[in-house]
Amino acid sequence: MTNTVKASPMPGTLKVAQFVITLEVAFGLVGLAITLAGFFSTFEWGILPALAYAAGSTALLGWLLSRWSSRRTFLRWAIIAVHLLTISATILDLALFSTVTWNAVFGAHILTWTVIVLLLLPSAGRWFSESRA
Repeated sequence: MTNTVKASPMPGTLKVAQFVITLEVAFGLVGLAITLAGFFSTFEWGILPALAYAAGSTALLGWLLSRWSSRRTFLRWAIIAVHLLTISATILDLALFSTVTWNAVFGAHILTWTVIVLLLLPSAGRWFSESRA
Protein backbone atom coordinates (compact mmCIF):
# COMPACT_ATOMS: atom_id res chain seq x y z
CA MET A 1 0.00 0.00 0.00
CA THR A 2 1.40 3.36 -0.98
CA ASN A 3 0.90 6.51 0.98
CA THR A 4 -0.17 9.00 -1.61
CA VAL A 5 -1.69 12.24 -0.50
CA LYS A 6 -3.79 13.99 -3.05
CA ALA A 7 -2.77 17.62 -3.38
CA SER A 8 -5.49 20.13 -2.71
CA PRO A 9 -6.63 22.15 -5.70
CA MET A 10 -5.53 25.75 -5.98
CA PRO A 11 -8.13 28.11 -4.49
CA GLY A 12 -9.77 30.57 -6.85
CA THR A 13 -8.17 33.50 -5.05
CA LEU A 14 -4.73 32.12 -5.84
CA LYS A 15 -5.66 31.58 -9.47
CA VAL A 16 -6.57 35.27 -9.58
CA ALA A 17 -3.27 36.20 -7.87
CA GLN A 18 -1.33 34.05 -10.35
CA PHE A 19 -3.14 35.71 -13.27
CA VAL A 20 -2.48 39.21 -11.88
CA ILE A 21 1.24 38.43 -11.44
CA THR A 22 1.29 37.17 -15.04
CA LEU A 23 -0.26 40.48 -16.11
CA GLU A 24 2.34 42.38 -14.10
CA VAL A 25 5.15 40.48 -15.81
CA ALA A 26 3.59 41.09 -19.24
CA PHE A 27 3.14 44.80 -18.52
CA GLY A 28 6.69 44.88 -17.16
CA LEU A 29 8.03 43.44 -20.41
CA VAL A 30 6.11 46.03 -22.41
CA GLY A 31 7.42 48.78 -20.13
CA LEU A 32 10.93 47.40 -20.50
CA ALA A 33 10.63 47.50 -24.30
CA ILE A 34 9.38 51.10 -24.18
CA THR A 35 12.17 52.11 -21.79
CA LEU A 36 14.75 50.43 -24.03
CA ALA A 37 13.35 52.23 -27.06
CA GLY A 38 13.48 55.51 -25.15
CA PHE A 39 17.08 54.95 -24.18
CA PHE A 40 18.27 53.96 -27.63
CA SER A 41 16.41 56.82 -29.31
CA THR A 42 17.93 59.48 -27.03
CA PHE A 43 20.92 57.88 -25.29
CA GLU A 44 19.77 59.75 -22.20
CA TRP A 45 21.83 58.14 -19.45
CA GLY A 46 19.29 59.14 -16.81
CA ILE A 47 17.00 56.43 -18.17
CA LEU A 48 19.40 53.65 -17.16
CA PRO A 49 18.30 53.44 -13.49
CA ALA A 50 14.67 53.08 -14.63
CA LEU A 51 15.79 50.47 -17.15
CA ALA A 52 17.67 48.50 -14.49
CA TYR A 53 14.68 48.70 -12.12
CA ALA A 54 12.24 47.60 -14.84
CA ALA A 55 14.46 44.72 -15.93
CA GLY A 56 15.23 43.55 -12.39
CA SER A 57 11.70 43.68 -11.02
CA THR A 58 10.21 42.04 -14.11
CA ALA A 59 12.83 39.28 -14.13
CA LEU A 60 12.40 38.64 -10.40
CA LEU A 61 8.60 38.45 -10.63
CA GLY A 62 8.85 36.19 -13.68
CA TRP A 63 11.24 33.87 -11.86
CA LEU A 64 9.04 33.75 -8.76
CA LEU A 65 6.02 33.05 -10.95
CA SER A 66 7.88 30.15 -12.58
CA ARG A 67 8.38 28.62 -9.11
CA TRP A 68 4.66 28.89 -8.24
CA SER A 69 3.97 25.17 -8.49
CA SER A 70 6.54 24.38 -5.77
CA ARG A 71 4.02 25.74 -3.23
CA ARG A 72 6.77 26.66 -0.79
CA THR A 73 5.84 29.00 2.03
CA PHE A 74 8.97 31.03 1.31
CA LEU A 75 7.73 31.73 -2.22
CA ARG A 76 4.51 33.28 -0.94
CA TRP A 77 6.42 35.64 1.36
CA ALA A 78 8.98 36.44 -1.35
CA ILE A 79 6.22 37.50 -3.74
CA ILE A 80 4.65 39.67 -1.04
CA ALA A 81 8.06 41.21 -0.27
CA VAL A 82 8.73 42.03 -3.93
CA HIS A 83 5.36 43.73 -4.20
CA LEU A 84 5.94 45.71 -1.00
CA LEU A 85 9.36 46.77 -2.30
CA THR A 86 7.74 47.95 -5.52
CA ILE A 87 5.31 50.11 -3.57
CA SER A 88 8.09 51.34 -1.27
CA ALA A 89 10.26 52.36 -4.23
CA THR A 90 7.36 54.33 -5.67
CA ILE A 91 6.65 56.04 -2.35
CA LEU A 92 10.33 56.93 -1.98
CA ASP A 93 10.43 58.37 -5.49
CA LEU A 94 7.25 60.36 -4.89
CA ALA A 95 8.46 61.58 -1.50
CA LEU A 96 11.72 62.85 -2.99
CA PHE A 97 9.77 64.99 -5.42
CA SER A 98 6.98 65.91 -2.94
CA THR A 99 4.26 64.40 -5.09
CA VAL A 100 2.87 61.70 -2.78
CA THR A 101 -0.89 61.35 -3.23
CA TRP A 102 -3.38 58.65 -2.31
CA ASN A 103 -3.98 57.92 -5.98
CA ALA A 104 -0.26 57.52 -6.66
CA VAL A 105 0.15 55.07 -3.76
CA PHE A 106 -3.06 53.08 -4.06
CA GLY A 107 -4.66 53.75 -7.45
CA ALA A 108 -1.53 53.33 -9.53
CA HIS A 109 -0.68 50.08 -7.74
CA ILE A 110 -4.07 48.39 -7.67
CA LEU A 111 -2.68 45.15 -9.13
CA THR A 112 0.16 45.13 -6.61
CA TRP A 113 -2.19 45.66 -3.65
CA THR A 114 -4.51 42.98 -5.04
CA VAL A 115 -1.71 40.38 -5.07
CA ILE A 116 -0.64 41.31 -1.53
CA VAL A 117 -4.18 40.98 -0.17
CA LEU A 118 -4.84 37.71 -2.00
CA LEU A 119 -1.60 36.15 -0.78
CA LEU A 120 -2.31 37.20 2.82
CA LEU A 121 -5.62 35.31 2.89
CA PRO A 122 -5.73 32.14 5.03
CA SER A 123 -6.49 29.97 1.99
CA ALA A 124 -3.21 31.09 0.42
CA GLY A 125 -1.35 30.20 3.60
CA ARG A 126 -2.85 26.71 3.64
CA TRP A 127 -2.18 26.09 -0.06
CA PHE A 128 1.43 27.27 0.06
CA SER A 129 2.16 25.29 3.22
CA GLU A 130 1.48 22.02 1.36
CA SER A 131 4.86 22.08 -0.36
CA ARG A 132 5.40 19.62 -3.19
CA ALA A 133 9.18 19.91 -3.19
